[in-house]
Amino acid sequence: MLNRRIFLTSLLAVPAMGSLARAAEDLSCTKSYMTEDGLHMQPWFIQDSFLDMKEELQRAKEQGKRLAVIMETKGCPYCAMMHEKYLTQPEVCAFLRKHFAILQMNKKGEREVTDFDGEVLPERKWVMKYKMFFTPNIVIFDDDVENIAKKPPEKRIVARMDGPGQGPDMFLELFRYAWDRGYEKGSFIQYLMERARKGKQG
Repeated sequence: MLNRRIFLTSLLAVPAMGSLARAAEDLSCTKSYMTEDGLHMQPWFIQDSFLDMKEELQRAKEQGKRLAVIMETKGCPYCAMMHEKYLTQPEVCAFLRKHFAILQMNKKGEREVTDFDGEVLPERKWVMKYKMFFTPNIVIFDDDVENIAKKPPEKRIVARMDGPGQGPDMFLELFRYAWDRGYEKGSFIQYLMERARKGKQG
């Protein structure tokens, strides 16, 4: 069977059109573009997904990255702020691009998602399955590819942020928490307190 990613690559061999062409033009940290469904999109987010979550998790792990999902919706002012004020910060952008594979989901989307456990459902129902209510909403998943499907949905998530957070610094800290595996020792708040304590000592 022809691997789906190879199939996609063959399609992209023809002249690129629309959003994929814009994404290829600029992978900098200073520009986003608008998708056909009205969402702000970073060119360094995952662009070629078939929304097979286990496949994306495996691919991220092979790249030495963690898998994160950011849910957005058309006309969301806080989503626009996240793209314009947070993701353009050099430190934020550099850290996320280096350590995370980020998949964007549409709160009202109808694209089919194949979840870790094999369940197939539209985006709008997938995000509800993971209790992603407010936009933007960020969830970062466990990287245990073989066992993640055995866990209930809420236990597959190691870090989450409902809304844009309190500025780009706090936004970045959530991703640091996941990358440092702070969740193995305690909550996000405990992680922040420990980092603050070490900062004062250092």
